[in-house]
Amino acid sequence: MQAAQQNLKVSPRVASFTFPLCSVINMNGCAAFILITTLFVSMLSGMVFTPVELVGWIFLATLAAVGNAGVPMGCFFLTSAFLIGMKVPLYMMGLILPFYTLLDMIETALNVWSDACIAIVVDKEHIAEPTEEEVPVLEETTPA
Repeated sequence: MQAAQQNLKVSPRVASFTFPLCSVINMNGCAAFILITTLFVSMLSGMVFTPVELVGWIFLATLAAVGNAGVPMGCFFLTSAFLIGMKVPLYMMGLILPFYTLLDMIETALNVWSDACIAIVVDKEHIAEPTEEEVPVLEETTPA
């Protein structure tokens, strides 16, 4: 929040509201990891998905990312849970584990970047709206 206030000139009021909210519900990197990894590992094990199922997975990955904890490897464990539910062997996740730290850093950078974008947009919209002090009050006049 401090970097957004100093470097991006986001107001403290907007930063203190948007960043905590976005850190919970705006998990773009996690949603992308869940979707791509689930499809990759399940297709490696021989599963085939129809276009309708793929669209369903997009929604499921997005909802799962909103409910995911913002902790290291949170997306990895959530993806593993999906794969267990699909009866996909988890040893395939071992292909991803050696370089997951790098992927997790990319996820986090994507999440923080998108949070900053939202904070900037909200700040610009907030500045564009006139406050009560700025709105001129029209006085009623009675005809003579």
